[in-house]
Amino acid sequence: MSGTMGRLSIGVTGLQTNQYALNTTAHNLTNTQTDGYSRQQVMLTDRTYNTISYRANGTNQAGLGVVTAKVKQVRDTFADLAYRSENGRLDYYKAQYEAVSEIETYFGELQGEGYNETINKFWLSLEELQKEPNSIVTRSAMVATAQNLLERTQDIRSSIINYQRNLNETIKEQVKRINDLAVAINELNERIISAEGSNIQYANDYRDARNAAIDELSGLVKTEITDNTDGSVEVYIEGQLLVTKGKTYTLDTKKITDCDAFLTGAYDKIVEDATDFVVPIWGTDGTPLFNIERIPSTEANTDIGTLKGIIMSRGYFVSNYTDVPVRPTKPIAENFATDAEFQAAMAQYTTDLSQYVKDLDYFNTYVEPYTATNLMAQFDVLIHAMMTGINDVLCPNKEVTLQNGTVIRILDEDKAGIGMGVGNEYAGVELFSRKDMPRYTEQTLTYTDTDGTVKTGTVKVYNEEDPDDPFSLYTIANMKVNPELQKNPSLLPLSVVSGEEAQGVADQLLSLWDVKFSTVSPNSLVACNFKDYYAGMIEDLGDRGYTFKAMMETQQQSVLDIENTRQQVVGVSSDEELSNMIRFQHAYNAASRYISTVSEMIEHLVTTLGA
Repeated sequence: MSGTMGRLSIGVTGLQTNQYALNTTAHNLTNTQTDGYSRQQVMLTDRTYNTISYRANGTNQAGLGVVTAKVKQVRDTFADLAYRSENGRLDYYKAQYEAVSEIETYFGELQGEGYNETINKFWLSLEELQKEPNSIVTRSAMVATAQNLLERTQDIRSSIINYQRNLNETIKEQVKRINDLAVAINELNERIISAEGSNIQYANDYRDARNAAIDELSGLVKTEITDNTDGSVEVYIEGQLLVTKGKTYTLDTKKITDCDAFLTGAYDKIVEDATDFVVPIWGTDGTPLFNIERIPSTEANTDIGTLKGIIMSRGYFVSNYTDVPVRPTKPIAENFATDAEFQAAMAQYTTDLSQYVKDLDYFNTYVEPYTATNLMAQFDVLIHAMMTGINDVLCPNKEVTLQNGTVIRILDEDKAGIGMGVGNEYAGVELFSRKDMPRYTEQTLTYTDTDGTVKTGTVKVYNEEDPDDPFSLYTIANMKVNPELQKNPSLLPLSVVSGEEAQGVADQLLSLWDVKFSTVSPNSLVACNFKDYYAGMIEDLGDRGYTFKAMMETQQQSVLDIENTRQQVVGVSSDEELSNMIRFQHAYNAASRYISTVSEMIEHLVTTLGA
């Protein structure tokens, strides 16, 4: 009788397990359209067996029914790893492509009136000025277009800096989001351990939430995961631990100017120009999350994460023309009167070349790879050359030697033109002025002139540009159109003492556009004039955007392919689940009929024996 009664428990296990399987199937169907949901699969196994007797050819055993071994979350670990890596790389290039697209709009070359047209209008005003240097109309028009050119230039610079600041705020937001995800992952770890530690339930929904958080984190920063035996995971970002058992490490942001890691000699220039830019740091010890000296690359598998892409777009500081090194010119022996002078010049050249190599390395590490920083430096090189070139024509300088051997530059009044009309006969009036420093300071000096004669008199000493003094530089931010010329264009030094036109000065202004003054990049060998330089600068920006776009589109396809592969595993198929539902329903019905049959048999036995 006990064996017969035991048969009921076998049927009960069939009812219980198949009911559980039906519930799981229904759960899958309910979440068919739920983002981040992973299909769950019920794994059934037989219970232990009772040994009835032993025989020569084996053991006589009776089964005790079926049991749910596990409700498995169906995922492909390798597909998850590939998705997180490729998705992070996609977001890295997407962030940079969006930055290039945004910056391109500031120059307006793809819509409306481009900056190139503004430059062209200024050139046309110089062309008209060359035809009639003593015309107040052409002088006024040239000063007005110069003002328009400088305003448009400064507007573009302001737009780029504002965009850098917006990216700066985005960096803060993303660091906060990384911290929030770290906390969420840690909480889900604890819930999974608590739920599964007692073997009462399976925490697959918690696992789905944790996987979704890890997927999002992998888009922000390079992420690696280590699974623990208790169901928790450890999370590493950029090779450093972020989440471990019961503990979360947090990131913070800190101004570069306050970050100890940047307060060394190697980063003096960065700290000097960093303004309010921040870097992500570990909140525990203040170590920067990213190594500033390592440029992300696919080969090193470091071009991953939106956060890094935004930093590469923003850069670490606001650049200007002084950040672009200029290769020193090698002396030619024929240009020197004595061999001693040539050897001294060669010694200086060797020193300058050594410094240039260091400056070029700095440029290639901290300027060129960063979109906004590189463009700002290139743009400032163009404007600096254009506007100082114009000033040098209007206010030519010459080198003289003081009694102590110091070489200085003073206004060459013999070559400079003067203003037009009575009361305007001033020599050497510049068109573009520094906001906080005059071009010249009058001093009474004794000096040796270019012709070798010793002279004493009051001269206009040129206030040289000093890279260590930003107020002395002719940068976009530090320039204005000379207010005196705006009020009185007659002061333009385009006349001579007799009142005639200084045609040679006007010709030199126009000929500046044909001078090949610089390469677009110190890594290039092709020298450009103003128009070609601007075209090359925009082309360089466009090429950068094209590269980022190509990488982004390639990654989009890779991510899509991997996600499709992943969804084939984790995705819920309604047809498959309906098929499982029918299968489990039949099994449930079979167990029910089995119980009914055993019940009837027991009833028959009881009735018969009772009789």
